Amino acid sequence: MIRGMLHSIAILVLLLSTKSMADQIILTNGDSLQGTKTGETESHLFWQSDTFGPLTIVLDDVVSISVETEVPAPAITDLSSELSYESLEGAIGLSGLLRGGNDDREEWDVSVNVAWRIENIRHRGDIHYQTRQEEDDQAEENYDLGYAFDWFFNDDWYWSNAASFGANDNRGLDQFYSVGSLVGKQFWETDKGALSLETGLTWISETFIVSTRDQRLMRDKKDERLTWNWTTNYKKMIFENIEFFHTNRLLISVEDANNSQFNIDMGFDFPLVEDLFTKIALKWNYDNQPTEGIEKIDRSLSIGVNYNW
Repeated sequence: MIRGMLHSIAILVLLLSTKSMADQIILTNGDSLQGTKTGETESHLFWQSDTFGPLTIVLDDVVSISVETEVPAPAITDLSSELSYESLEGAIGLSGLLRGGNDDREEWDVSVNVAWRIENIRHRGDIHYQTRQEEDDQAEENYDLGYAFDWFFNDDWYWSNAASFGANDNRGLDQFYSVGSLVGKQFWETDKGALSLETGLTWISETFIVSTRDQRLMRDKKDERLTWNWTTNYKKMIFENIEFFHTNRLLISVEDANNSQFNIDMGFDFPLVEDLFTKIALKWNYDNQPTEGIEKIDRSLSIGVNYNW
């Protein structure tokens, strides 16, 4: 009887000790995560963290894995069927200027960006609105609404279909909209940074504001073209809490290579309090065939407040 009790106690102690043991992963930035390895592909490691839940980690960011107990890892042959992953992130930004006295001016800039990924599907949306008015002049408005649907058909490769609509008084655009289909590669995407490249075709339609000699406005001048689109998205966490971001897009007409545009949006997010940041952003746009009376280069520097989640 005593031998049976000792045997039962030994089994219980073994089970409890096995349950308490966990794997450990060490990352290149020095962080360590306790949890369990649940799977692996040629480029990614799937990790069930004791603190953060399911994670997808790029193998190049892994220094070592300490396995305390043997946990059979399921063989992953199809990312779309085996990977259970969901993430939601976004940002709301606001900047403004109110000036009175010798120079009466009012400027506001509002932006919203959201990215929602469920397994191998990612939705991206963005809204940007800017208004500027000096004294009694008519306000100049710029706005842009965009949406992209990304399907990851491989670990890192995805097919993106995007559409946008808006207007830009600074460039003399009464209205513009675009529809595009691109192939992209997500080189990495972690809480420390991300890099992706996209290329494909984008169809653009632009309606220009044209002034006649008697200053009446004509809004029937259109420019419609099919373009090659090359887009780069990069962000990197610096000093653990400062984020650098850089996005550029090159559009070249398929029929006329001299008709091209190049846009850059880059800057830094500096932390204020939890989830609240000061954003410094530089926007630089080049159009080698602008409408009459509009400069080829348009640039702006803004400082505002961002709420990130």
